Amino acid sequence: MRDWKGLRNYAKELSRLEAADLFSEIEDAEYTIFFRLLEKNTALDVFESLDPEQQARLISLMEDPETLSLVESLDPDDQTRLFEELPAKIAKRILAEMKPGDAAAVSQLLGYPAGSCGRFMTSRYLTFHENTTIGEVLAGLHTSPLRPDEMGVIYVIGPGRIYRGYISLGSLLKTTPEIRLGEIAAEPGLFVRTTEPRIRAAELVAEYDLYAIAVLDAEDRLVGSITFDDVIDLLEEEGTEDFLKIGSVRDIGMSVKDATIGILYRKRLPWLLVLVLMNVFSGAGIAYFEETIAAYVALVFFLPLLIDSGGNAGSQSATLMVRSLATGDVGAGDWARLIGREVFIALALGVSLAGAVMVLGIFRGGPGIAVVVGLSMMLIVCIGSLIGMTLPFLLTRLNKDPAVASTPLVTSFADITGVLIYFSIATWYLGIGA
Repeated sequence: MRDWKGLRNYAKELSRLEAADLFSEIEDAEYTIFFRLLEKNTALDVFESLDPEQQARLISLMEDPETLSLVESLDPDDQTRLFEELPAKIAKRILAEMKPGDAAAVSQLLGYPAGSCGRFMTSRYLTFHENTTIGEVLAGLHTSPLRPDEMGVIYVIGPGRIYRGYISLGSLLKTTPEIRLGEIAAEPGLFVRTTEPRIRAAELVAEYDLYAIAVLDAEDRLVGSITFDDVIDLLEEEGTEDFLKIGSVRDIGMSVKDATIGILYRKRLPWLLVLVLMNVFSGAGIAYFEETIAAYVALVFFLPLLIDSGGNAGSQSATLMVRSLATGDVGAGDWARLIGREVFIALALGVSLAGAVMVLGIFRGGPGIAVVVGLSMMLIVCIGSLIGMTLPFLLTRLNKDPAVASTPLVTSFADITGVLIYFSIATWYLGIGA
């Protein structure tokens, strides 16, 4: 029999951080029980600290009015991210129970495309008309329902909510009360559209060190705001997705320690199957050159070394390009210039590695094998590097995430081409079948 009194006393003594850490380790069967034992304020704080997947998990397990109070404790943008994770049936039920105004705000945000600034923005921000004086703004701040952390930026609008720029709270306090907002509003051209990818907002916030950035509709009307703390969460999410893609793993939607064996199996299997099918071509290439291998068995010794070098060189190029494309340092139009430079770099790397491997080739198979291995190394490293650079650009042209050009994918392409290059050179130079 459980000591419910003892458990409740234990839960009351937990801080918000301790409760959140413990909450992430609990199995589904204990999830709602532990949550109900927390003090109300602590429970709300813990719920707000969870990521949307964990929030959705809890909401899905709670079939009572408590769920409504949890959802209503969130900001509109956080509510939107929660509803994206909830099953449609539960989301529809909760929306029907919410206050009409709150439900309308969430529905409006959900109406924007997934991954857009409109879906990501919040409706909680400060805005004043351009004819308002500084003194009037300062007087109005005291009665604002917004939290202090939501008042770092004041957006300035004109007739019809047309965006005129913004003023930081610090600048506001340093300006004389008689000045009107329209006279000191800054950066009216710095904003994002509701339909733009949300990563665009993150790029601008990071580039200009903004506390928040305005979101406008197609008619230049202010409709929302994206804050730097949401941008930090977005960048963390995007970074996680890129790391998973680099490792050819699908997003598991939860912590690794919370994931079951079945989930991890299903998320890892598809890419492994694709890569296995691709590597069949490498095997086919080796089988095609059986006569060459039989004549010079020493060639097999260098095969892993050569194809791994091509894959490693390609992975280096792909990593540099994916990162540069993600940060905006380069664009799709830079491909021709960068590919020309990469040819020289790859040739220099290939020649350096060829010199080292030719020494080993002389000892293992004689001068003829050394020449074959050296020529192959130079070409394989060059081709592998070009594959690694080209794939991210190609995916960008196709409006796909360049991170999909992951290390295993580049390595598989480099392996196939490496096998064909190596044994083709060996067959030609050593005169096999001539």
